[in-house]
Amino acid sequence: MSWFSKILKSDSAKTSSPEDVIRFYQRLGFFAGADVATVVQRYSDDHGESPNAAKPPWDDVFLLAYSDGDVWADDPEADVCAEHEVYSEVLPQWARISHGAFAIGGISEHWDGDSGPITLSFQLGDRQASVSPSYQDDWIDLEVLRQINALIAPSGRQFECAVDGNFALVLCLTPEQKTTMQTQRRFPFAW
Repeated sequence: MSWFSKILKSDSAKTSSPEDVIRFYQRLGFFAGADVATVVQRYSDDHGESPNAAKPPWDDVFLLAYSDGDVWADDPEADVCAEHEVYSEVLPQWARISHGAFAIGGISEHWDGDSGPITLSFQLGDRQASVSPSYQDDWIDLEVLRQINALIAPSGRQFECAVDGNFALVLCLTPEQKTTMQTQRRFPFAW
């Protein structure tokens, strides 16, 4: 058997049931207190079919969207413009899933014109901080998470995301969680 065949044959991401996938993520701290059958049923109700764990990694992404309080799952095409101040709404949502790493307050969203530049200022812990997302028509610039990651690096957590067109999943992970998800489930992180 070739090395390539061995990799495919031993790939646990291709042999797990949806219930096993959820339990895998529970061991990493997701779906805390959730009943596995209830998560599968919620997914099935919303998608009109059961999750197909034989199709990683994207069913992992879509299943994780049901880990309430642990992830941000939404459409990044969010009518982003100066009048809507979408980032002022999104930053607190990301803060809620950060396990305390991105404890912010006093958010100010400033646009210098219809297409920016954009500056998001906020209180991070005991200091003032700011990030500058790029203008991407009406889409949320998820790359701003990398700027936020530089600010929260001392916490040991980093924001990560997976993006599939009009669906994005944002998580705030430890390096160990990310490595485990990559190696055992081939999770499709954007970076």
